[in-house]
Amino acid sequence: MKTLFKLSVTALFVISITSCGGSSESHDNKADAHGHGHDNHEPDEHGHHEEEAPKGPNGGTLLSKSDFSIELKIFETGTAPRLRIYAYDQMKALETSVFKVKVGLTRLAQKKNDLTFTESGDFYLSNEVVGEPHSFTVSVEAEHEGVKYDWHFDSFEGRTKIPDTVAKISGVKTEKASRREIGNVVKIRGNILPSEHKIAHIIPRFSGIVKEGRKHIGDKAEKGEVLAIIESNQSLQPFEVKSQISGTVINGHLIPGEFVAENQWVYIVADISEVWGDFFIPVSELSAVKLNQKIEITTLDQESSVEGVISYIAPYIDKNSQSQMARVIIDNKDGTFLPGMFVVGKILTNTSSDNIAIRKTAIQNFNNNKSVFIKSGEIYEVRPIEIGKSGDDWIEVISGLNEGDEYVSENSFLIKADILKSGASHDH
Repeated sequence: MKTLFKLSVTALFVISITSCGGSSESHDNKADAHGHGHDNHEPDEHGHHEEEAPKGPNGGTLLSKSDFSIELKIFETGTAPRLRIYAYDQMKALETSVFKVKVGLTRLAQKKNDLTFTESGDFYLSNEVVGEPHSFTVSVEAEHEGVKYDWHFDSFEGRTKIPDTVAKISGVKTEKASRREIGNVVKIRGNILPSEHKIAHIIPRFSGIVKEGRKHIGDKAEKGEVLAIIESNQSLQPFEVKSQISGTVINGHLIPGEFVAENQWVYIVADISEVWGDFFIPVSELSAVKLNQKIEITTLDQESSVEGVISYIAPYIDKNSQSQMARVIIDNKDGTFLPGMFVVGKILTNTSSDNIAIRKTAIQNFNNNKSVFIKSGEIYEVRPIEIGKSGDDWIEVISGLNEGDEYVSENSFLIKADILKSGASHDH
C-alpha cells in the first residue's frame, strides 16, 4: 500500500506547486510520491531536500481548501497499483455520492492521461492501473455542494536533469525506440572493394614521354578532366590524357621524363560513391545465408554502419579458406567505406515479428525491475520495461516503451548513478 506524490527540490529540479479555485484561502500541498511525509531539512550535498507532505486519515496525500479536503492514495497491497480518493468536510469523511472528482496525470514526454473512477464505498477507485514510475504532473478537480476546487502540482521520482553538453562529454548516447526484427545473428568478415562497374583504367592513346602528371593517389578527378600531358613517340606532339569518369585516383602516378609504353594504364580512377563489400561465409554457416538477404555492415571500430542486401553469392567454395564469397553493393556517398577497409557483416536468422526493440546496453536493473531511461529535452527518467526475445545486440520490449521514445542506449549506468546520488529514486 502506497501513498501518493513525492515533491523534491534539487539543484537540478525546481518544482513549483500551485493551487487555485474554491475559496480565497490558499493552501500549497507538497507531498511525498506515495504520501510519505518527510521533515523539512536543509539541502544535502547534492542540493536536495524534501518537505513534509500533509497526510490524511488513510495515510495518503491531503489536499485542502477551506473546510474541504481530498486525500489521494495509491493502493497496491496484493493488487496492481490503483489510485484511491477520499473526501472530507472539516475532516469528516464524505460519501462518494456527495462529491465529484477528476484526476489527470501527465508523464514525461507523454500526453495527459485522465483517470476514470468507480465508486467503492467511501472512496473512488481508479479503473486504470497507475504504473511505475509514479512520476508525473498532477491535476485534481473536485466539486462539493456546488463549489469547485482544483490543485495542480508536480510529483517526480526516478528523474534527473543533465545538460546536453555534460551528457555528450560523459559519452551518454540516445536512440529512438523502433520496430526491428529480432533473431539469431551470423557474423561474417569482409573487405571493401571498388565497384568494378564504376572503375576506369586510364590508358594513353600512344606511347611517349611524360611532360606533366597532374594527379596523385587520393586526388579527385572529374569526367573529361586532363590528368596528364604526354609527348607522342610517333608525332612528337603533346596530347592530353583525360579521365573517362568522375571519381578518386586509387592508383598510378607519372613523373616528367618517364616513358609510357603502349597499352599501359597510367591512372586508375574509381567512383567510390558505390562500393562492394565482399564477405566470406564459413562452410558451417552456408545454410544461413541467402540471396537478397539483409545484412548490417559495420566498420571494425563500430563507429559507422549501413544496411545492405546480398546481391551475389559465388557458385564455388574457396579451397584454402573453405568459405563462400557473398557480395553486397553499398551506397557510399558519404565516403565512409573506403576500398581496402575490413568490415563485419551481421545477418539475422530465425527472426521474430517486427516488434519494438532496443539495444541491450540500454537496460539497467532499477528497483528490482528491468528498466531503461527515457530522455525529453535535458530530462531523463526511469521506465520499467518487460522484455521478450533477445538477439545479438538487440532485445524486444513487450511493454513500457512506445515506438519513437528516445532512450539512453549507451552509458545508461551514468543516468542511474545520477538519480540514485540525487535521492530522486523511489524507495519501495
